[in-house]
Amino acid sequence: MELLCQVFLWMSYASLGASLVAILLVAIKKGVRQAISWRMHHLLWFIVLARLLVPVLPESSFSLFTWISLASNSLSVVQPLSPSLEPEVTHTEPLVIPAVQDMSGSVENGGVMQMEAVSDDERRVTSTHAAYIQILALVWLIGMVVMLVRLFVYLYNMHTKERFLMRVTDERVLTIMKACKEKFGVKRQMPVYTGTLAKGPFISGLFAPWIYCPRDVYQSLSDDELYHVFAHELAHHKRKDLLWSFLGSLALAIHWMNPLVWLSIRKMKADMELACDEYVLDVLGEKEAIPYGMTLLAFARQISEKRPMPYPLYFHHSHHSEQMKRRIQMISTFKKGSYQLSAVAVACGLVISAVTLTNAAEPTSLQVAVKQDDKMRPLFGEASFQFTNRLEKAEKMVDFAFKVPTYLPAGFTFESSGIMNAKQSDSSEKLVSLNFRKDGDAFSISASKVEETADAVYASLDNKKIPKYTMAKEQLSVKGKPVTLISRTSHLEDRDVKLDIYLWSDGGVYYQIQTINSKTKEEFVKVIESLAAPNEKLRKQYANNDMQNISILDLDDVGYFSTMMGIEPVFPLELPGGFKAKDAFVSKKLNFSFPANKEEEEKRTMHVTLEKPKEANAKGIQLVRFAQIKDKSIVENMKKTKTVPFYRIDGQKFDVKVTPLNIGGQEVFRTEPYKIDGTMSGPDEKNNYSYFWLKGEVCYKATFVDEGTEEQQQLVTALIKAKAIDLKK
Repeated sequence: MELLCQVFLWMSYASLGASLVAILLVAIKKGVRQAISWRMHHLLWFIVLARLLVPVLPESSFSLFTWISLASNSLSVVQPLSPSLEPEVTHTEPLVIPAVQDMSGSVENGGVMQMEAVSDDERRVTSTHAAYIQILALVWLIGMVVMLVRLFVYLYNMHTKERFLMRVTDERVLTIMKACKEKFGVKRQMPVYTGTLAKGPFISGLFAPWIYCPRDVYQSLSDDELYHVFAHELAHHKRKDLLWSFLGSLALAIHWMNPLVWLSIRKMKADMELACDEYVLDVLGEKEAIPYGMTLLAFARQISEKRPMPYPLYFHHSHHSEQMKRRIQMISTFKKGSYQLSAVAVACGLVISAVTLTNAAEPTSLQVAVKQDDKMRPLFGEASFQFTNRLEKAEKMVDFAFKVPTYLPAGFTFESSGIMNAKQSDSSEKLVSLNFRKDGDAFSISASKVEETADAVYASLDNKKIPKYTMAKEQLSVKGKPVTLISRTSHLEDRDVKLDIYLWSDGGVYYQIQTINSKTKEEFVKVIESLAAPNEKLRKQYANNDMQNISILDLDDVGYFSTMMGIEPVFPLELPGGFKAKDAFVSKKLNFSFPANKEEEEKRTMHVTLEKPKEANAKGIQLVRFAQIKDKSIVENMKKTKTVPFYRIDGQKFDVKVTPLNIGGQEVFRTEPYKIDGTMSGPDEKNNYSYFWLKGEVCYKATFVDEGTEEQQQLVTALIKAKAIDLKK
């Protein structure tokens, strides 16, 4: 179902894009109706077909969709946002509400479904799409299958034409057909069949074309009129109209839910008939325009619209009254050479294609104006689980107000905050948790608008797989509010492990506290009594900037950590060669280079990881790690020592030689190949190659794990040229 939803969303995006292009083309075609040939009118519809059928289109800053994107994001904040319909979900930390650990190191998960970590396999199985998306995707799939079956049944029936058609042997018909083929330069066999399949002639057969003509039609027409009929069908063959009509039917089957696609395909086939008439007259000459038009009128009187052709590839509505007027008008004004494409028309067509057959460019270092609200838009996909180092960010990530404790048991400090889906099947309902720790002791408090009843929690804890345990439930009253305490004590060989879960509600928000062997019931009653709306003091208290690695989720985080680091960061989401950012985080200096002292160790570095889309047998560089820190001493020391110090897994320093280079006018220091932990690295560890350069007081580093000096330096050049983003505007 997950894959089906993704395909459906791609189809919807492609359908919407094609609809916008179709509307634009209709406006353009009306404006230049008399200035371009009908051949060009028809060719422009191929742009719509391409947008409907081609799964991946190139990106361009000149794209119509880039302009639309810029116009719709015209407010103040500047950022390098890289929008994606279906972004990759990136998990950089293990658990929002951590398993609470006792002093001896054993872990109890509590058994509460919404508070348990979800394994990678479960994440892949569980759909992240809303129920209505899944229903629409299923309806779309059924409709598409029905239409595709109808299309290919028709193709099969036409392929087995001998079962219900008779080959024409009339000498007059064959002679006219032969003369017509010579005139149009058709050398392949083109048999003529007759029967009761339809009231009018048509051409069929994508790979082995043949013409159908009812007996009463060819017997009632004069030689010239029959010549014109065959000329029209052969023109369809020469112009490959059957192929384009097939592609139109295929696009219609895929995008059947979009009424604008139905209308576009109908208009495309109408323009196809006009272009076909234009081609016939271009071959036959201007003198045949009036006789050809008369044949068309005479033939229209014989063919009734009340019996349409019963299969998808027929050139629909070619004899509709309005369509017939357009064809006659074109024929009456035809001039020799009208069918040919002028240089101006070709140039205009190429420009229109460049604008409409490309997707919006996803800029990186270029500054793009977007709405203020987009600072909270996830940069790497909205995962079902995310964590942050501060309460203030957690408040922004959920759409409801919740309370936090103003009292903590002695020694406990704020560890982290997490946001996850309150329901596995619904990403719109969130659960927020605050996690607190004291040495090996921990507890968490969570809040959600989704209720989990005490009975449900009790049932989930009553786990028969655990050999020995006892359960208890107790009702408490805290400031007049009922609180349920559910306890499970697991009787192990050497000790008892007790899990306590407190449940209560306040103002439509449902709260839980989870703790293992931690403090007394009286302490947690005090915690519950102290709950209050967050204020600035609590927001400062509940911010853990001492974490080793902190994920960057959005531009709000970029702004927060930029202020902490005292820099305007370069934050690329894309690099030449198809590289796209997959995650970003803030770390301490030991992940950049070896800190000389405790003060240096606390310096913060910002990291962005970019990678190419995974492809079979991919060659060349696949991953780039880009980092920056406000510390010019790193490069200054390189100039003196010709080495750079790195942090080893055992906490010791190891030095790697560097070579000065000039890349794009910038002084850059390139390391020799080195392993991540020096001599302590395993024999299978790949070599790393790092480049360092300095701009102002900021030191930048790009690291690669693949060889390829030329490609490495091309990517370093792009990073050197990248501009720092300005989030203050």
